[in-house]
Amino acid sequence: MTGANEQIREEAVQWHLASLRDEMDWDGFTAWLEADARHRELYDEIALADDLAARHGPSLADEFAEETEEVQEPPRRSRWPVWASGALAASLVALVAVPQLLQPDPVTYTVGAISRTVSLADGSSVVVAPGSILTVSGRHQEQLALQGGAFFDIRHDPARSMVIKAGGVEVTDIGTRFDVQVVGQSARVEVAEGRVQVRGAALAAPIELGAGKRFSFDPQHKIATVAPVAGKNVGEWRKGRLTYESAPLALVAADLARYARLRLDITPAIENRRFSGTLSVGNGDTAVRDLAQLMGLVLVHDGDTYRLEPAG
Repeated sequence: MTGANEQIREEAVQWHLASLRDEMDWDGFTAWLEADARHRELYDEIALADDLAARHGPSLADEFAEETEEVQEPPRRSRWPVWASGALAASLVALVAVPQLLQPDPVTYTVGAISRTVSLADGSSVVVAPGSILTVSGRHQEQLALQGGAFFDIRHDPARSMVIKAGGVEVTDIGTRFDVQVVGQSARVEVAEGRVQVRGAALAAPIELGAGKRFSFDPQHKIATVAPVAGKNVGEWRKGRLTYESAPLALVAADLARYARLRLDITPAIENRRFSGTLSVGNGDTAVRDLAQLMGLVLVHDGDTYRLEPAG
């Protein structure tokens, strides 16, 4: 462990001890967490170790008593006495290595034709779109993976950041309301309230998104864009509408397959043609016909499949 990490771990211990007191400086704590990604990582280790000590106290206390001077077992909320700064840090380091085995098993929600609301333990909720898959893992249900679409309403918790794997990017959130749509490795993120951060191997740097912003990632052309979005349009698929601003037809087709429950094939010649407008997906037939008319394209209906082709 480097000297810098040792210093950060020591700070994490002190912040964790402070969080057990009524006079905790939550603003200062939030600023410290956001100052460096290592702060959150090491703080989470400390919090995990503390929780393990609480739940497995007797056996762990016996082991650590041999390495420290006459440690008395205090009550739950004052578990760590004045020796915490040094010996606690060393003990917590050892505790962190104990059991990743205590991590809960991931839970996967596979949604069919009707959207489903998934409630998380901290009061947060996720409305998972039709034809989508959401996997929830982590000790605090903070690690999520999405295939398809979902609207997130995340409770504010400075001590925990939620990370959502979405195609070729990851969305990090402390507490806000936002929508995520994933098609393969491509992703769209729209923020209704608060702020999120989007990062990924293909991005030169993390991107901060505030309320009223939309992020789109096109892995095929390696393009990431940020544009305004009206708050009322964020997650509007829940109301049976889809609004686009210069979206490729291939992406629109994928959305119609999910939300209008139909198959729409796009010929390669027009798959990157851009569409702007609003479609009502309550009736899939009407939605795809409106799309063809607005784009000046030919719509071919073959059994249970639609196909858009260039006119002429």
